[in-house]
Amino acid sequence: MAEKNMLEALTPQAAWAELQERSRGYYDGYQAAFSGEHGALARTAFPGSFWKRGGKVKLHVPVAADIAATGASLLFGREPRFSIYDASLGDTEEGSQGRLEEILRGAGLIQKLHEAAELGAALGDVFLKCRYDREGLDRPDIQVVAGSDALPEYRLGKLAYAHFFSVVKRERQTGRVWRLYERYEPGCIRAAAYCGDGSQLGQECPGMLAELGVEAEAETPVKELLAAHIVNMKPSRVWPDEDKGRSDLEGLRDLMDSLDEVYTSWLRDIRLAKSRLIVPAEFLRRNPSELFREGSYTYDFDEDVETLVALDIGGDGVEMKITPSQFAIRAQEHASTFESTLRTILSMAGYSPQSFGLDIEGNAQSGTARRLMERKSLATNAKKQSYWQGPLEAFLTAVLRLDRALYGNDQLHDDDSVRVELRDPAESDPNELAGTVQLLRQARAASLETAVRMLHPGWTEARVREEKEKIEKQG
Repeated sequence: MAEKNMLEALTPQAAWAELQERSRGYYDGYQAAFSGEHGALARTAFPGSFWKRGGKVKLHVPVAADIAATGASLLFGREPRFSIYDASLGDTEEGSQGRLEEILRGAGLIQKLHEAAELGAALGDVFLKCRYDREGLDRPDIQVVAGSDALPEYRLGKLAYAHFFSVVKRERQTGRVWRLYERYEPGCIRAAAYCGDGSQLGQECPGMLAELGVEAEAETPVKELLAAHIVNMKPSRVWPDEDKGRSDLEGLRDLMDSLDEVYTSWLRDIRLAKSRLIVPAEFLRRNPSELFREGSYTYDFDEDVETLVALDIGGDGVEMKITPSQFAIRAQEHASTFESTLRTILSMAGYSPQSFGLDIEGNAQSGTARRLMERKSLATNAKKQSYWQGPLEAFLTAVLRLDRALYGNDQLHDDDSVRVELRDPAESDPNELAGTVQLLRQARAASLETAVRMLHPGWTEARVREEKEKIEKQG
């Protein structure tokens, strides 16, 4: 690991070296399983494993991609609620809320959260960074960066610097790669361009910054850090540092290779078990173009021909026999092994089989029944939410304040901050919730204000009080 000065940020070269070390020891294997690219699977496989051994036909089961996609769907399948909270007022105003929704909608935040959650589940962590252009955009923009393309630096448990490396240009013939390096820090973004290759950062190219329209050092109009580092879960068993998250795939590469081996063997059985006819050479028809050739011949046998054909049959003593051949397919053995291995993978990743369509038997489930069946998945999702909430709120608050500083939006206030409510994927449907609220009211176990909050958890305090007053007036 590169040596760090506790006060100064890592140099670009040191940050790149540390990121490369992490890639070799962590990211590359999970990226291979996530992408399913055969060359990457073979390159990152363990010695003696299925993908390291020889063999012409190998099939990959994309269970890693399915796990990452399912984790993202559980996390953001129900759209989060975003609201502005003014600490001085204890509430928010409708105008401020409208501007926040405009910013988030313009930046495509919901889609980017799905993308970020999927990358985070596969790689263990992900970054969000804010970009802005006073002339080209009328709002800040949000970008997603995979954990394998950025390095965080923490000071006393708080993100102090974020180093980003993005490929700008790649020459396939020479192997040269140009990268844009950016270091986000509170109140400033520093940038540089480098020309190297696939593994080396290379030499600095100052002229490229001007071509890209990027300043070498740009002061931001807000003091907050315009980047966020979000871990999937903790701790990482491979990198038990405070700044590295745990992938959903951690410790599962051997099992996923075994699943690929089972599936490949299953399909091989199917190929070998195709019905074939063993036919003596004398029964085969000589190719028409070779009928008058002397010496060796080539033959064909067309089992689809239903009319009588003349066969080039030998002399006396030839046994006129066609033998059918068909091997048994070990379908049940393969299916049982495949399902058992798949269940083990899903369980070790922290999910219930029902989240992946297993054991549901086509029955519609109520919210309570689903919660019981998917208890493990929901527990994993709740853990992930706890790691997402704080960094996401801090990042969106910085974006909101940047919008006010850049575009002078008088609808926003200095004390405005963003509150994020991540929703339960097994949230009760309105009928069940209404029944629960009615029972609580009848038992005098909840006030009218509490009932309104339960039915409308995304409402602000002002809207809750207004609704409560309307209901009281109606008697």
